Amino acid sequence: MAKLLCSCVLVLMLVFSAFLMVERVEGKRCRLTIDKANPCYLSDCRLSCYSLYNGVGKCFDDPKVPGPSNCDCLYNC
Repeated sequence: MAKLLCSCVLVLMLVFSAFLMVERVEGKRCRLTIDKANPCYLSDCRLSCYSLYNGVGKCFDDPKVPGPSNCDCLYNC
């Protein structure tokens, strides 16, 4: 019984360590509002974000940022 318990604890420690390593490898995510002067068009937003930052762009409305909608770019720092 003790061997089974020790094996389970060891496996759980390995799994937990793997999750911690994956989190470190992914890196920090940054967010940036691009092209604030023009309205956001989803296709242009995604293309700009991917070409400039290798990220994912989406349109959003923010009362703090002027304009009808803005392009939000999420990318790895």
